[in-house]
Order: sequence, then C-alpha cells, then structure tokens
Amino acid sequence: MIKILVRPKIHIETEGLESQLRKHLKVRLKETGPLSEQEIWEESLAFFSPNKRGLATKLAKSYKLRFGKKIGVKTADMNLMNHFRLMVSDIKKDLLSTERPVYAGRTRIGRIFYASGQEGKIHTTVRKILTGKSGAQHDLLIGVESGPVKITPGKKRAADMLVHYGLVEIRLMAGKNYAVKLGYNPVEGEFTKSKELFPEHFKIWKPFSIETWVLREGPEKVKLKFHAAAWDPVNRVFLLAMEGDYIGISQLRAFKEKRMTLGLPAKTIVFCKEISDSAKNYAGKWGMEIKIL
Repeated sequence: MIKILVRPKIHIETEGLESQLRKHLKVRLKETGPLSEQEIWEESLAFFSPNKRGLATKLAKSYKLRFGKKIGVKTADMNLMNHFRLMVSDIKKDLLSTERPVYAGRTRIGRIFYASGQEGKIHTTVRKILTGKSGAQHDLLIGVESGPVKITPGKKRAADMLVHYGLVEIRLMAGKNYAVKLGYNPVEGEFTKSKELFPEHFKIWKPFSIETWVLREGPEKVKLKFHAAAWDPVNRVFLLAMEGDYIGISQLRAFKEKRMTLGLPAKTIVFCKEISDSAKNYAGKWGMEIKIL
C-alpha cells in the first residue's frame, strides 16, 4: 500500500487586511486617476509589505498550534504571497476596469482600472504608459504624428489596441487601411490622379502654391509656386516636383532656391523630356531625382 502524505491546508486570517486594501486602492484611484493592472499590483504589494513579517510569524504559530509541526520562513512567505495574490484578484473584481489588456511591445501591462467618472482619462493613461517604451504600439503612436501609417499584418494588433483606447483612427486610403492621429485632416488641395507623375495613392497638388515668411530687410511674406507637390502616405515623404520639356541649369537653380526658401524637408524630383548635361550634374550634386518622360 502506498501512503500519500498531504500537508494540512494552511488557513490565513487576513479579512481585516483585505478590507483595508480594498479601501486603499479605491482611494488611490480617486486621487491619482486610472492605474494599470501592473500598477494596481505594485500599489497592493507596497501596502502589504509592512504587514508581511507579522503575518508570517502569526501563520507559523497558528500552524504549530493546530498541527503540532513547524513551517519554515520560506514556506510561510510562499503561502502568504499565494494567498495575497488571490486576495488582490478578488478585490480587482470589485473595481471598474477596461476589458482589453494593454501591451507595450510583448510586455503585458494589463487592464486599466479607474474610478467612476474617470472614463475620459483612460486614453491619457495608456498614452503615458506607452511613452518611452519600445514596441510596435509606441512606434505606431509616434509614427502617426508625421502622417498616415499603413497597417501591415505586423502592425494590426498594435493598431487595434490603440484604436480601442482612442489613441489613433483608421482611415481607408487608396483601398488600404492607414492609422492616423485623432482628427487627422490633411491640408486641403486640388487632388489629381496623375499616373504620369506620381502613384495614384499619393495626395497630389498640381500646381502647388504656398505662402511663407522670409527675412530680407525685415520679415516679409512671399508666395512660392511649384509645378506639383505630393505626399507619400506609405513612406511619409513630402515631394516637390518641377516639370518641363527641356530643363537647363538656370531652371534647376531657381527650383532649388524656392525649395530652400520653403524650409520644409522635401524630396525634389524633376520631370522632363530632355535635360542639359550641366543641369544633370547640378541635380546629382543637390540630390534631385531626374525622371525622363
């Protein structure tokens, strides 16, 4: 016959501590605003730590009185922590929380807990959690500040989470989904589908006119006009274009000066049927792309 020795179940009296912790967490939520699941655990652990030694001693004495056996410090601590985790889990059921867990990269931050009336602060809390952390969620959140970001299969989970928490929006552009920042409203301009100059999914202005300030005798507003401009939503690149049958070096110099005056980071492209050798060398020097029509 095989005898199986089962250690007697340890009963831990922490009813008073549980009610105190429940009250403490509710107060903290009202004072600090929404907290992540990870922060709830850290807050609970900080509250529990000062009581841990006394409870461990009490547990060891209780066990010896009931079963006539001693338990070690590690055993007492292990049982206390297991019991404490269950207690915190029960308390969390009574707190308001979101359904979807937050992830930063592959790290699970958990649900967001909040007090009644703090629903509008949840998205701010999630943004704060993701700030400074690496991962697809953070990269996407920062990326949309520069323009639309195409939702690839690798970015879909991150995008869904950010949409759930009201941090980005999804827009259908050229038949594909892009993540954009809230209230995204591209600069209005005449949209032209031009297969000759740019791909169809680009946002295109033809011609493109804009006013900017320059310093001459003093601040002076000037109006700049380009043959065309475009926004590449996939690579998030702004492009300025010059178009003509024949392009010489004097035309390229004027084009470069206008681009420098504009002051925006932009890729420059020249569309032409012919170009002089000197203009071609000048374009290479200044990083201008030449496309022969």
